[in-house]
Amino acid sequence: MRWVVRTFAATGAALLLVACSSDGGKSKDVAWKDYEPGLQAKIDGWATAKDCNDLTLEFNEIGGTNLAVRTKFGHGNEEILDYIDAKQHAAGCFNPTSTTP
Repeated sequence: MRWVVRTFAATGAALLLVACSSDGGKSKDVAWKDYEPGLQAKIDGWATAKDCNDLTLEFNEIGGTNLAVRTKFGHGNEEILDYIDAKQHAAGCFNPTSTTP
């Protein structure tokens, strides 16, 4: 009977991890080959450094090229924008800042 409880607990923990992941467990693959070389490393570096300004600038720049990317490669920028958004959340870019009067 203990194995039932342990199995149930392990399954619950796994489901909780998937539900709480930044993309809800529905990770999409970014077609990195269609973007400038090293872009993923730059985005990851900014996220590690919690450089919200550069993450936001890159998000806005890539968001503005959606039609050109769709025309050239046959896909839009949704996946990479989701990727950057998840990195912004992980870096705390959308956390409310506390201000003191």
